[in-house]
Amino acid sequence: MILYTFPLLMVLAFLLLTLLLGLYVSKKEITYREYAVGNKRFHTTTLVFTVLATTFGGGIIMSGVPNIYAIGMKFIVFSFIMALVFYTISLLGLRMGAFMKHFSIAETIGSIYGKYPRAIAAVLGTCLSIAVVTIQINVMSFAIGMCIDSINPRTLTVLATLVLIAYAMLGGVRAIAITDVLQCITFIVIMALLIKFLFIKTGKSFLEVVLLLQQQEKFQFSSFFQVNRNLLMLVLNGLWLAFLLPIPAIQRVYTASSPIQAYKIFLRVTLFSIIIIGGVVSISLLIFIKNPTLLQTEIWPYILADMSPAYKGCIVICLLGMTMSTADSNLHAVSILVSHDIVECIRGIKVASHIHQLRLAKLTVLVTGLLAMIAAVYYPDIFQLCIYINSYIAVAFGDTVIPPFILAIFGFRGSSRTALIGMAVGILFDVAWDQWVKPEIEISAGCLPMVANGLAMMAAHYLLPQPEGKGWIGKNDQQKRMEQLIRAFKRYKKNIDLR
Repeated sequence: MILYTFPLLMVLAFLLLTLLLGLYVSKKEITYREYAVGNKRFHTTTLVFTVLATTFGGGIIMSGVPNIYAIGMKFIVFSFIMALVFYTISLLGLRMGAFMKHFSIAETIGSIYGKYPRAIAAVLGTCLSIAVVTIQINVMSFAIGMCIDSINPRTLTVLATLVLIAYAMLGGVRAIAITDVLQCITFIVIMALLIKFLFIKTGKSFLEVVLLLQQQEKFQFSSFFQVNRNLLMLVLNGLWLAFLLPIPAIQRVYTASSPIQAYKIFLRVTLFSIIIIGGVVSISLLIFIKNPTLLQTEIWPYILADMSPAYKGCIVICLLGMTMSTADSNLHAVSILVSHDIVECIRGIKVASHIHQLRLAKLTVLVTGLLAMIAAVYYPDIFQLCIYINSYIAVAFGDTVIPPFILAIFGFRGSSRTALIGMAVGILFDVAWDQWVKPEIEISAGCLPMVANGLAMMAAHYLLPQPEGKGWIGKNDQQKRMEQLIRAFKRYKKNIDLR
């Protein structure tokens, strides 16, 4: 009996440790700025783990392992695009000096294009984050039910959700960042143990594993270059993913103390993301070596079939930690978008009382978290609906918000009309593609609506009359100094390596 309840005890201990750590960080009174961005006093390593924990949710392993197993090299290459995305963000971070005092992407959009584009970005960002929270709670419930038979998964899911709501509501971004460090380290350690377990289960040496994989056509690198509809779809979706993935990650740029720190954070995240994605790929490949005839739905039951209760407890903690870290970051994003961006768009001025703003942010976390928990736990059929809604909101967010945001980072200062025209063109292009083009060629639009958005903004800017002061601006002195420092550091590092 004790043996079968051991995974439950492990999960309860992990939740208790997470709660105590989160409440310890939350014990002092904080201002709204501390709640939103932690006064920008985070260590670089802390923010690295936070970005990793926020991006790599439990769904990365739950869905990534079966997809790599079934699709092969194409999905592996698709997965590693994420690392390239982080490197791109590191370069963008160097140019965000003018926006480092902001709290969100919506505020940055508003500072350049005005109130209405900011409101659109805030509303879409809020809907997207709420859908992500609901999905993560569903993944949490599924993982618990898959590994622990001694208790109703709803009970543990409700408990885990209440824990993350508690520290996210009371401590803000600082409590989230510290608990994310614990959750991310736990995830990496347990993933390494799972790889070791599966490698031993194959009963083969490393060389034998490599030779067997070389004999499988779908895992050969040459299969990626077979030009067909699937490859074209992969390229378009990969580029779309490259623009869309920064949504949760870019929020952490605002918690950095400077563009230089943001650059360092995402350079290190790039390296660690390659390691984590490599771990997920390794899990899939080892399962394929042991049994290449499984269906995608049979993969996780197969992994857990011969696993000891202790290992099952580790798997639950691993998935639980990453789903909680993704959910708490999205809850925090919703609280900032509602209490800061949406409220200011409605009022037309900044909120006078930071105390009221802080209370509204905490209330938003509480209400949003509880509603997402009720929807996910007591209406499990809502999972597919949330996936469906999330995909459309994510597309809408990418088509409307990302292009003007990137143009702003690169020095474009457009009017509100220019941004709204670009947003409308991006949405209309996507709708038209789905209505008339996709049924003919069976390829989704991918990143093309974003390109249409950017081109429409440029056309509107140059063809329509614009207010004074709108247009492109050059690099400011701070950006030039940062680029000089980076070049000097690279030269110094190169000289050290030569010695």
